[in-house]
Amino acid sequence: MRLEEAIREYELRREEGLKKAEKLRKKYNKWLGKKKKELLKAVGKLEKAKPPKNVDERLLQIVEADRRNYVSAMRHAVEGIQTIDDLGKRLPDLAKVHVDYGKHVMILFEKEVYAVNSLLKELSEGYTEFRAELEGTIPPEIDVVEKLEELRKAQREFQAKRDALSRLAHELEEERKKLESLLSSEEFTRVEKEAREVSSKIRSIELELRSKVSKLQKPLKRMRLGGIADEVARDSGVALERPKEFLSLLVNVYPRLEGKARKSAEWLLENLEGKLSELSELRRELEGLEAQREELLGSVKPVQDELLAIERELSLLADDVKKLERKLLRIEAELREELRKLEDYLGEKVEVSF
Repeated sequence: MRLEEAIREYELRREEGLKKAEKLRKKYNKWLGKKKKELLKAVGKLEKAKPPKNVDERLLQIVEADRRNYVSAMRHAVEGIQTIDDLGKRLPDLAKVHVDYGKHVMILFEKEVYAVNSLLKELSEGYTEFRAELEGTIPPEIDVVEKLEELRKAQREFQAKRDALSRLAHELEEERKKLESLLSSEEFTRVEKEAREVSSKIRSIELELRSKVSKLQKPLKRMRLGGIADEVARDSGVALERPKEFLSLLVNVYPRLEGKARKSAEWLLENLEGKLSELSELRRELEGLEAQREELLGSVKPVQDELLAIERELSLLADDVKKLERKLLRIEAELREELRKLEDYLGEKVEVSF
């Protein structure tokens, strides 16, 4: 049977069942009205009944107190029952009243309490019969249509998220290609290479100068000249930062130097100014190259920012897709359960695709 036919058949049976249920309620409400009168009458008889003679005074007091409570509570509970459905809700209250007070009242008014208890039993049995007939009349609640709509809505949402995920993944790939193209461009590659070469030359010259100065540090320390001599003895970089003072110092101490220190002093006196001039020129060149590099990277930055934004959005979308996958599995399981209930009720296999 196709789903549409199954739903129509279910709705027809349900409508018929609801009509039968309404008739059933009317029938049992009428029965309930009669039983209520009988029960209230039995409670009234209990209220008016005379206790036996020659009863212990203390026992009589206890029983009379419980009888008053029993009668009052029973009437209150019974008067609150208007329909057969109310009866189902109030049966526990009636039973509680009977248990709480009836056990003492029965000691002196056994006949009257038994009559009330008998009617309570009839009410309970009658309600049980009503429920059994009602359950055989009304079809079970089956939400196939609602669940199918919920599933299809979730499927549409899932597909939309998957499409968005696919588009974003494509955008991410395009942005990565764009970034790779920018970073591997001929101009950027040239600037990067030249900057590395100039940086290497600067480091090489600085290392050479510091190496020459370092050979003078021990002799200068031993001379205890103070001032720039002591500073150079502690840090060779001072000679590069204050070359005029350093060269003046070398001229003064040169006659006192020997061996490697004397050779280093000769080399520095001849080459320091030229090397520092070369360093200055190389640093200006490096600054220019770094400025070019930053300018080129200025076009890269927006692409990198866009890449990060897309990656964040992709992560959020991926989380949404996972949640929707779990939701789809849950709804599919619920729909299969509703279909099983529908098939059990109709006694036929229902054809549906989802």
